[in-house]
Amino acid sequence: MPIESFPTALIVPGALGLFVFALLYAGVVLPTIWSRHPDRRKAAHRTLGMLLKARRGLWRIGR
Repeated sequence: MPIESFPTALIVPGALGLFVFALLYAGVVLPTIWSRHPDRRKAAHRTLGMLLKARRGLWRIGR
């Protein structure tokens, strides 16, 4: 299916969502796993926990 057949209203939000996901993944998830500094790992882990809790709260609101 060629990309021209998709409406722009679907492509732009999808690309924006993918971009935000990539930023969060690179900025939060990867330091949680790969950082050699325990303080950075703990901070990234706390941040990841807060983001997941917020996502769960939004999931309940969206139902």
